[in-house]
Amino acid sequence: MIIDIHTHCFPDNLAPRAIPLLAEKGGISPFTDGTVACLKNSMKKAGIDISVLLPIATKPEQTAGINRWVASVQNENIIAFGTIHPDYPDWKSEIEWLKETGIKGVKFHPDYQNFFVDDRKVYPIYEALAEAGMIMIFHAGVDLGYPAPYRCPPCRLRNVLDSFPGSLIIAAHMGGYKYTYQVEKYLVGKDIYFDTSYSFESLGNDGMENLIKHHGADRILFGTDSPWKDQQKEVSNIRSLNLKEDEKEQILGGNAARLLKLPNA
Repeated sequence: MIIDIHTHCFPDNLAPRAIPLLAEKGGISPFTDGTVACLKNSMKKAGIDISVLLPIATKPEQTAGINRWVASVQNENIIAFGTIHPDYPDWKSEIEWLKETGIKGVKFHPDYQNFFVDDRKVYPIYEALAEAGMIMIFHAGVDLGYPAPYRCPPCRLRNVLDSFPGSLIIAAHMGGYKYTYQVEKYLVGKDIYFDTSYSFESLGNDGMENLIKHHGADRILFGTDSPWKDQQKEVSNIRSLNLKEDEKEQILGGNAARLLKLPNA
């Protein structure tokens, strides 16, 4: 089984506007049109069994509507995480709804949502998610669409790890896009997962293999950041790594299946 832990989609009526705007802002080109249907076609071509959708509420008032939409598109091949904007006033009830609906995690993007990852005002939300046994995934490191200072560097994410030991936390982009030194200093070897999304281009095979070796293949999750990377190419990138075959299988799906508590994981 291959599981892509890091993908993005939009409702059909929003995707034609959202994708070009994001592409221009980040200076990157998409590989799908940003719809669920196009993602499914990409998955079939790449041999991916499950993709996890990671929505982002960039305004507090978007939170509930986005969560209802992602919940509505789930099926056997699409697993949706939720979104909580830190300034959303009814976040407690929203977390309860997500849990009751079977949503397994929440995506945070501190740059898009305008908060530093270790801002204490967000800690009650983290605590509630941890108590609910839900996964927290953070965009980590540089964001191509935003200038510095970046709001989730590895040194700040380490503060969250230390404050919430035992929580289920994923640092996207191998712990921090273009922050390899900090990743090695603050996160490698700690109780945190890294996903591989949008990382091969900056790290290369040698850099990827080095981080995987020192952090542990059992803490690495396959992710593509679709539509911003081609899923088929990203599967090939994992296959090309100088790792044991069972480690590649762990990364491509085994680790995610256990983390997501899928049947027969």
